[in-house]
Amino acid sequence: MKIAIGNDHRGWRLKKKVMSYLVDKGINVQDHGGHSEESCHFPEFGVKVVNDLLENKADRAVLICGSGIGMSIIANRFSGIRAALCDNVKKAEMSRLHNDSNVLCLAADFIDEGEALKCVDIWLETDFLGDKYQMRNEMIEKLSQC
Repeated sequence: MKIAIGNDHRGWRLKKKVMSYLVDKGINVQDHGGHSEESCHFPEFGVKVVNDLLENKADRAVLICGSGIGMSIIANRFSGIRAALCDNVKKAEMSRLHNDSNVLCLAADFIDEGEALKCVDIWLETDFLGDKYQMRNEMIEKLSQC
């Protein structure tokens, strides 16, 4: 599995922890920045990560900013992207089971490292249920093309 990852300045510290955790699990990680706590613009990094998914250069992605909201907004602007802002393992699990989320967004200012890593684990381990949920995803996809 290959994971694309990106962050803004507020998500940099948590990204380093998540990246290290993923690499230790044997997962290939493509880091698209940012690379410090120096103020930067989250859309720049969010778009790079999303492009990896859209170009099939990554299987899934993780985006991290202070609130998680900005990264969620930028990612969900793209057709085929289903970004979910998750702050606990149940939301991370449900985002995969029912929504087939392909981007996990984390809020560095509102989640501790341990919970974030638990979210990453369940999000990676949970399969999409399909069936009626696939039909709903197709409905959303059609709406995004309007």
